[in-house]
Amino acid sequence: MRDTLVTQIFELFDTGEEAVAYLKNCGLAENQYLLGDLETLCAAIASAVEQLAPQIKLKNKLKEIGMNAPLTARRVRGLLEEGQEDRALAQFTCSFVPLFLFWRRYAEFFLLHAASDGALKDWYAQEREHIRQIRETSKRDEPREYRFDLSIVVLFYGNQKMTQECLDAIEAHTKGHSYELITFDNGSDPETTAWCEGLSHEKKIYYPHNMGSSAAGNLIFTMAPAYMEGKYLLYVSNDVIVTPLYDEILWACMESDPRIAMAAPVCNSASNLQAISVPYGKNDLEGMRSFAEGYNHCNPRTWEDRSRLFQILACYRPQVLWQLYLAFDPLFCYDMFADDDHSAVLRRMGCRQVLCKDVFVHHYGSATIGEGQFQVMELGRAQFRQKYGVDGWASLGMDLCSALGAFSMSASGPTRILALNPLFGESVLTLANRLRACGGGEITVDALTEDSRYLEDLEGLFRHSGLLDEEGQVLEGQYDLAIVGCNLGRCADPRRVLHTAAGRLKPGGLLIVQYENFYSLSNLELALQGKLPADGVFLHDPEEGLNLRIITDGALSAALQKEGLVLERSISLTNNAWDPAAEKAASALGLRQGDEAKAMLSTLGKFSVWRKKS
Repeated sequence: MRDTLVTQIFELFDTGEEAVAYLKNCGLAENQYLLGDLETLCAAIASAVEQLAPQIKLKNKLKEIGMNAPLTARRVRGLLEEGQEDRALAQFTCSFVPLFLFWRRYAEFFLLHAASDGALKDWYAQEREHIRQIRETSKRDEPREYRFDLSIVVLFYGNQKMTQECLDAIEAHTKGHSYELITFDNGSDPETTAWCEGLSHEKKIYYPHNMGSSAAGNLIFTMAPAYMEGKYLLYVSNDVIVTPLYDEILWACMESDPRIAMAAPVCNSASNLQAISVPYGKNDLEGMRSFAEGYNHCNPRTWEDRSRLFQILACYRPQVLWQLYLAFDPLFCYDMFADDDHSAVLRRMGCRQVLCKDVFVHHYGSATIGEGQFQVMELGRAQFRQKYGVDGWASLGMDLCSALGAFSMSASGPTRILALNPLFGESVLTLANRLRACGGGEITVDALTEDSRYLEDLEGLFRHSGLLDEEGQVLEGQYDLAIVGCNLGRCADPRRVLHTAAGRLKPGGLLIVQYENFYSLSNLELALQGKLPADGVFLHDPEEGLNLRIITDGALSAALQKEGLVLERSISLTNNAWDPAAEKAASALGLRQGDEAKAMLSTLGKFSVWRKKS
């Protein structure tokens, strides 16, 4: 029964696509009767999919998309009956056709590719092969004609006042390049929808039923290349206020390298180290504009390659999006970790994601986060682990990224970096960004990992990559810098990792490592629960397939001195939020009161730099 119904659904999709192609080629107004047939066909598909809904285990937005499809066809037909042919054509081109084609891909994922664990595994294997082929293809812009420099798509759901501020800022500050404005109304209230319909721009995407921001964003990124007429897609959330020169700086970044898939600005409120401190109050837009005018000045040395970026505002190369079956994996339909998955795909494609730290925009953001959202976040985290086999958060190495921000350095001329166990590569990119900002020349990175699950990420990011036991096949010559991109205690064989790094360093070269403080409050709590170390392994994580080993100052010093390295500097990574608990624990253990005991317990670990003897 299920197989028969699924077959019928995709036969209806085939028929609908034929009707869409006929209307595009033979004229909408002349064949408007087909819109009634499409409305009926969409209702039939939605009804059939709804019958299968109890059998679909994964969360999805198929119902909401199915509710919108027949209503969108009806709206196009109504506009034609009113004699508004131009508006009808715009709605057909920008609203109905993208939704219908996206709906099919979305349904294929849940009804076919994710029908079982085995089918999903096979689908991801096909996806990895497709991404590998893209990665191995040289990146270049295909010559094409375009009417505008930018196609600016603004996504909103209600909140007319905020959306108006967003659109006003776009009109006021998009001065350096031509653009078309495209609004995307994701199920707003009637008053907001009527207001948007009264605006003067031509392309107004409207769906009466809210699909959620993740599905709507997926629809935009997957299908916008079909109807946009700009060279680049500029996605803007309606809680963003753009600022002077924002378009010119993002344009300059995108033009600098065809490998750049997306470029994003910094803002006042965002996670993922995409925010900066600002001197103005939360709702002080005049103060914000004054700050932005002084801040926004194009400086390519401040453009940072990132392993992961969030799309509060993002400039995209549409050719990259067009290569994807779906821009976001529908598995992540509740927003959390959809960005992580999208960034994973882009870096594995060999594309660059760039944070332009020379351009600032204002982001209102969310003031609070409910407990339900934390539960959804954990769901997304588990789904990411299911797909990639690793923890999306632990694989970023953000502690090391933060420590590198406090590390003073100078650079001149070309620099060769060797990265060992860099996980998703974020800490290595942070190091390269710092060197570039300090005036360094060409920077090249080669990477080795003990864990094959990260190999595709490294192949997309760095010049040469391979497994640690393939060192001789991957590496050539010696390096100016070596960095262990994860906590040293996560390494399967820390001594071999350190030996490889030391052996590949030039005389005078630097090695950067981070390791956990065994005596920290978090480890002490585990020890007090009876979870004591055995055979040098402090914590075993079967899901990650790793052992966290104890690395003490003495053991590290002895190992690196034996390799011919000397300590240059050391930085403690502290968690000040633990201070009260650290003082209490120090007292209970009978330790001498004061900063020394507190620091020992509230220190997460250490970040140290070692120099190879000449």
